[in-house]
Amino acid sequence: LLQLICGLVEASEGRVVIDGRDQSATPVHQRDIGLVFQHYALFPHLTVAENIAFPLKMRGCASAEVASRVAATLDMVHLGHLAGRFPRELSGGQQQRVALARCFVYQPSIILMDEPLGALDK
Repeated sequence: LLQLICGLVEASEGRVVIDGRDQSATPVHQRDIGLVFQHYALFPHLTVAENIAFPLKMRGCASAEVASRVAATLDMVHLGHLAGRFPRELSGGQQQRVALARCFVYQPSIILMDEPLGALDK
């Protein structure tokens, strides 16, 4: 259902209406929806900071804005000290926070989450 709402899966019938507008035919990249998967879906070859910066770079944000927003988001999830590490060097809870941060950083109007707090540490 989450994948259908955000546009990763096409509905076989019916409509997806968000905020009073039919989004059924709207491509996933135009829906302004964030999705945090249960299994993080982090890029293993990118550092924590690069994973978080990815959606901003895909949206063509300026380098200075990317750096600023990534730093602020790292602070929000208390991972600034791990910005240069790779996902394999993190605990499950830390990886979950990176996945959340990657979604938060571009400030979507809606965030859909599949068990987003399951692996978080205290």
